Amino acid sequence: MSKKVKSLYRSVGASNIKFIEGLCLGGIHDGFVFSDFKKGKTFTITPETHRSITPEEVLELSFSTKKATDWESTLKEDYEFGFSIIKNEIEHKYINKAILSRKKVKNQKVNVNDLFLKLCENYTTSHIFLTETPDGDLWIGATPETLLEKKEGGYETMSLAGTKESADVNWTEKEFSEQRIVTNAILGELFKFNINPDIGELETVKAGAVFHLRNKIKFTTSESALTIANALHPTPAISGNPKNQAISTIKIAENHEREYYCGFGGIVKNGEIENLFVNLRCASVSNNQICLYVGGGITKDSELSKEWDECDRKATSLLRFL
Repeated sequence: MSKKVKSLYRSVGASNIKFIEGLCLGGIHDGFVFSDFKKGKTFTITPETHRSITPEEVLELSFSTKKATDWESTLKEDYEFGFSIIKNEIEHKYINKAILSRKKVKNQKVNVNDLFLKLCENYTTSHIFLTETPDGDLWIGATPETLLEKKEGGYETMSLAGTKESADVNWTEKEFSEQRIVTNAILGELFKFNINPDIGELETVKAGAVFHLRNKIKFTTSESALTIANALHPTPAISGNPKNQAISTIKIAENHEREYYCGFGGIVKNGEIENLFVNLRCASVSNNQICLYVGGGITKDSELSKEWDECDRKATSLLRFL
C-alpha cells in the first residue's frame, strides 16, 4: 500500500484548512486515518507534508480520480425491498432499529476543490474532508458526527439521531426513541470499560439541510482511545441495534457496498486519537460522476415515503453546491 496520496480536512470549529500528503500504510498509524464501514480497508496517510493551507492554494491542487464510471442510483423499488426486510426484522423483535442507505448519482464532472471550499464556508459545525485513497478513489464529505475526540482531561463522543427538515417542526416519539436507542447503546459500550460518562443535555443541532437530536458524551479512561473507538464503531446511528443483528440485516437489505460511507476518518498523533469523525454526508467522485451515499434509521414507526424523502434532503448537503 506504499502509494503517495493526499488529503484536505477542516475540523469542527477550526478556522484553518489542513493539507496532508504522504505514503499510505494499512491500518491505523500517526497521520490522517481513513476507514471503510467494514474496517477492512483502513489506511493512514503518513505525513511527509502536513500544514495549514490557504483557499487559494486549495484551488491550485490536483486530485486524482477514477476515469469514466457507470455508477447508478438506488432504485426506489430496491429501497422499498430493503425497507420491508428491516421492518420484518423489527416486527419479529430481532432488532429495534437498522440504518438503510442508498446511492444518489449525478452525471457531471465536479470541481472537487471548489466544492470542498464551499462546504468549509457553509458548514462550520461539520468535519469537512477531501481525500484520495490508495485504490484510486476520491471521497469528499461534510459530516456532523464525531466518533471520538480528545478533550482536555478526557474524550468526547456523541449520540446523533433523529431527523427533521425544519426548526419549526416538532420532534415526535419516533425521533426521541431513535435517539434513546443510540445513546443507550453507546453507554453500554462504555460501561464495558468501566467508564461512567457525563451525558450532556439533549439538544437540537442543524446539519446541512436537516436537524438532528444530539447528546454529547464526555468521559475519562485509562484504556487506549483506539480501543474505545473500535468498540464504538459502527455506532447504532450508522448500523442499528442490536449492532451485530442490525449489520446482518443491512447486508440483506442493501444491494450496494457502503465502501467508505459510514466509515471513519481523522487525525492520530503520537499514537493517540486527536479526533475521528464518522463519514456521513459523503460522496465518491470520478471524472464524470458523483455518487452520494445517504441513509436513515428505520424503526417500528418509520414510513417508507418519509424515509425516502429524508434521504433526498440529506443529499442536498452536497448537491446544493454542484
